[in-house]
Amino acid sequence: MPLMLDVNPYGKHVAACLSDYFGSSTPWQRRLWAVGTVMSLKEVLEGSDAVQSSILSEASFKDLCHAAEIVVGQDPGVGGSEERRLLQASLHVCPRAGGSDYIVIRQMLERIEDGYLERWAQVLSAPSLPSPEKTARAIATHLLDLGFSDTYLHRWWTYRVQHEPSLRSLAELVRDTHALAHRPEAKFEVLVPFIGVPGSHESMPPNWRNSTEVSGWLRDNNFDPRELRQSGGFLLSISARDVHAGIQRISEFVERLSARVNLGSRSELQPADQVWIQKEKHPFPLRRSSRGVEIRALARENKLYEQSDTSNVDAALELLGSLNEGPPGPAVAGGWAALEALLLGPGDGGDRRIAGDRLATLVACSFPRAELTTLAYAHSNKGTDKLKSNIEAANNNRSRSALIAQAIINGQALALSSESDRLAEIRLRSLLSKPKLVLRDIEQYATRTLRRLYRQRNLVLHWGRMNAVCLRAALRTSAPLIGAGVDRIAHAWFTAGINPLELSARAKIRLELLETSGGVSPIDLLE
Repeated sequence: MPLMLDVNPYGKHVAACLSDYFGSSTPWQRRLWAVGTVMSLKEVLEGSDAVQSSILSEASFKDLCHAAEIVVGQDPGVGGSEERRLLQASLHVCPRAGGSDYIVIRQMLERIEDGYLERWAQVLSAPSLPSPEKTARAIATHLLDLGFSDTYLHRWWTYRVQHEPSLRSLAELVRDTHALAHRPEAKFEVLVPFIGVPGSHESMPPNWRNSTEVSGWLRDNNFDPRELRQSGGFLLSISARDVHAGIQRISEFVERLSARVNLGSRSELQPADQVWIQKEKHPFPLRRSSRGVEIRALARENKLYEQSDTSNVDAALELLGSLNEGPPGPAVAGGWAALEALLLGPGDGGDRRIAGDRLATLVACSFPRAELTTLAYAHSNKGTDKLKSNIEAANNNRSRSALIAQAIINGQALALSSESDRLAEIRLRSLLSKPKLVLRDIEQYATRTLRRLYRQRNLVLHWGRMNAVCLRAALRTSAPLIGAGVDRIAHAWFTAGINPLELSARAKIRLELLETSGGVSPIDLLE
């Protein structure tokens, strides 16, 4: 039976947002673009060290501190008003590593992290509540930043909302997340078999198992080894928040090992396509989860197999190859290089962050059409009215979007079956009434996310920080936005020959002129 969903519309809204934030198939415009407050403060401390080592510029670090200052001031999970003001004061001066303000942030961070979700549970027990999306964003970012996989969190949250046999409040559920966050990492014994292994097996490390030992381990753990072709494997003991997060760590281990073998020999390491985990019933695919980069224009415009030697769009698509599933270091380097290839031009000077800022404008201008198109199809699937017929008769997404936009403006009820779609309708009602204000806010969110990716790129390329505290979170949040923005760039290029800088300039002008006599509709910002 449902929990608070039948009791409290606010809790129902929060639950739907969390389902979107944890869902692997959530469309880009409904995904989680931010990192949590705790992660933001950790990034500031690491950034302070990087500035001292001349890895980050003063401007880039100031931008980071300013963004963290805003986040801290708006987050009740940090503590009361005095605590928030204390942190904001230390962030405002852009603290230097080892200095007094740096130490204040470091010491406050320990306290914030320890009781963050418990403080949010207290907030949700009070009469006055933050916006449901703000609540959901705080909970989701904190848990994901701790290292839980979205797959695990989606299942964990869905069970408690839909299947747990007792009625409980949202505050009680958030207290459960507090307990979850303080649970120690689980230990996993993982067998990673290999089909081909260059070199002498006699010089392998202690955790190497030969083919006979691999088959024996599989039998001892109730797996059938007969279908597995292997030359041996590594038996690893790892710690992770959940089994799916553990698979990601194993995937990174294999990638690092493969890189070393490829550099140190003339052969390639060939892992099996599955790994086996003790006490689990089935093997798991050995692959990195997709980060959500989708450039559908390639298929829509029949350009999957077509390339140009001179197009910077084709060059950028090649650079983006590692962003979706590649190792973190190459992913962040290739992802940012693609943005520079597309969106830097003459006269831009030395501030390369502007490439991300331009993509953020494209993302904001893409948002209305993406949400309206999704709702058009949702209404078409469930509706029985004239609007459904008109949507089905429309010959393109622009027309479908216009029909849904007019229906929302007229106050017409849409036939929407999912809570996620109903939340999108609420967001669009606000956007269509105040488009410039809402889209500017979306643009700023995207800008902060893409500037974070730029900082991580600098830490990787100029400092060799493959374990930077925010590296994986930066990739998780920025990759879907890059996919959305480059999809619009690819569409404009392949259908009309409009180069990325021209499209970016058009988006900037039209966003600025919204709600003026020279403005266009929010659904036509990139037309």
